[in-house]
Amino acid sequence: MQSESLTQRSVVAHSEWRVRAWFREPVTLTVGLAVGGLLTVFVLLPILQVITYPSIQDYFHLSENSRWVRATSNTFRMVLLSTCTSTVVGFLYAMAISRPDFPGRGFFRLMAVLPLFSPPFTIGFSYLLMFGRFGVITHGLFGLEASILGWWSLWVVQTLSNFPYAALAIERALATTPPTLEAAARDLGGGWLAVFRTITLPLARPAVAGAALLVATYVLADFANPLIIGGDFPLLATEAWYRIDGWGDLRGATLLAATLLPPATLLFIGERYWVSRRTYAVIGGRGSSLDRPPLPGLLQWSLLAFCGLVAGLILSLYFGVVAGAFTRTWGVDWTPTLNQWYVALTKADHIRNSLVFAATAGLFATVLATVAAYLVDQRAFPAGRVLDALCVLPAAVPGVFFGIGYLLVFNRPGVPLAGTALVLILAFTFHNLPFSYQIARAGLAQIHPNMADAAADLGAFRFRILWDVHLRLIFPACVAAWTTAFVNGVTNLSIAVFLVAGGNQVATFSILGLIGDNRLEAASAVTTALLAATLLVVAAAWRFSRGARVIPGVLSG
Repeated sequence: MQSESLTQRSVVAHSEWRVRAWFREPVTLTVGLAVGGLLTVFVLLPILQVITYPSIQDYFHLSENSRWVRATSNTFRMVLLSTCTSTVVGFLYAMAISRPDFPGRGFFRLMAVLPLFSPPFTIGFSYLLMFGRFGVITHGLFGLEASILGWWSLWVVQTLSNFPYAALAIERALATTPPTLEAAARDLGGGWLAVFRTITLPLARPAVAGAALLVATYVLADFANPLIIGGDFPLLATEAWYRIDGWGDLRGATLLAATLLPPATLLFIGERYWVSRRTYAVIGGRGSSLDRPPLPGLLQWSLLAFCGLVAGLILSLYFGVVAGAFTRTWGVDWTPTLNQWYVALTKADHIRNSLVFAATAGLFATVLATVAAYLVDQRAFPAGRVLDALCVLPAAVPGVFFGIGYLLVFNRPGVPLAGTALVLILAFTFHNLPFSYQIARAGLAQIHPNMADAAADLGAFRFRILWDVHLRLIFPACVAAWTTAFVNGVTNLSIAVFLVAGGNQVATFSILGLIGDNRLEAASAVTTALLAATLLVVAAAWRFSRGARVIPGVLSG
């Protein structure tokens, strides 16, 4: 009893000391309140606005709307189908690229990463070019002119678009499985199938489950591919856009978007739960220098053929986009021409806007994420858990929902932000904040607390420690956070489609308009230009982070 009383008094004393410490650093407290205020206004307020905009009666009468019932059924059907196939394809692909001795491993990994750097509709658009009514394969090789629009094509496109998320997530789990476990199982007489069933699969199961939930989240929020390739197959995300664009029904669009939030939130919570279980303590003590046993010959050749098929399909689709940019009339006149690039030049300001808006949003997101992550990591703010929850909350919100929320709150008459580029930049910033925040948290977690304690003992306040100590060490992580936010901003359509204005057009919205006008060649040229510009910026950022871990004179006190 006495020890329990002492422990309780110690906890209370520590809490009182921490509260006094918070108020002894008014700058830190002020910055924390400012970050919390920004998150409340630009994250929580749009979400609440979308939820509360429809009346209670609107929610009660949803089931009477046959169009909503059909869109809901189609949405969950596509989530189930696409998640299963994306996860299976991703798992098989990960089994191959996780092996250091797998032939062509670097090339296949590059093919898995490539779709992540292109606009979200690139796969769907290029699938239309290759397999559509006048596609290279369907019409050019087989003389067919059948329409491919519908759920079958959407299923294929969503599988190809989302399997990289599963492959890269599962690859990390498979690559960290100790080779000694496989070697021990083989020494005990286990065949490859037994090793896979008893060692590989159980250890990778949390990663597979987490990857499946992550893919399901992306499929649920997919807006661009259904818009291009879905045809008369309504989904909740596309129906919300049609309500505004076709009928001017903002309340109906808000109601449809609001129904996306509960399943998206459940998937997000489930994914975070499974991710937290990914790390298994498989072996303690001294590491091993054993090489991973090679795959059986038949299995390796089978995986090589499978990866070659997937990579070849991805390459053919990107070839279609690039080839379309130099074709006079797709499917009719294959004469090479540069005429389509004249259209790309007329859209150069839209490409520039995409790059500038995404770069600015990436900078804002990185700075805000780093400061918020530092406050939470150092427990320097009283409401650290609330701050942490608000930082990751946008990850559970589909882009369509977020875009409509900003449309309701900031892009209406009487609001100073309405019709400006800033509202689009802010939407990109806060929607991509969770990715930058998680990267910053991971970087800060690798820094030993003694380094900050030593600086504090010398009299440095918290943000001087962040500036002089932590930023020097997490600078590559900051560049990675900026790169992630930049790519997501450049390729975004689900938010941009609701917030673009006459003078603030972005490339993804222009490409969508060109596809809608059946100007596929011009759309190919603009897509190719945007993809090339994005890859160049990402390559420059990667070189910058590799060559300059610390910026002299900028990160020095």
